[in-house]
Amino acid sequence: METETELSKVLVVDVDSCTGCKICELVCSMEKQGEYNPKKSLIRVMRNKEAHVNIPVLDMKCDFCGECVDWCPTKALSLVNLGEAIAMRKGAKIGSFPIPQVCSAEA
Repeated sequence: METETELSKVLVVDVDSCTGCKICELVCSMEKQGEYNPKKSLIRVMRNKEAHVNIPVLDMKCDFCGECVDWCPTKALSLVNLGEAIAMRKGAKIGSFPIPQVCSAEA
């Protein structure tokens, strides 16, 4: 039986459901740094004012623990395997896509 690795997981967002509450940022910083400090979070919610959407962005250091998914009040985040993400992307409606990852400033 194949074990799932960090590389086979993808965090997906439904931007139509994301309210920009940033609870994911607080949960991540508490889980990874032991304090509620969004500046230390590995997920950041960016607001596109022109398109009226919130887009979470991941730091490359994210290990896909799923805490942000568990605590998202609107269920806008989901953690899926790579195969599911590929299938979702092929048939995706506008507004659902894998969350972009960015390099941290510390790298």
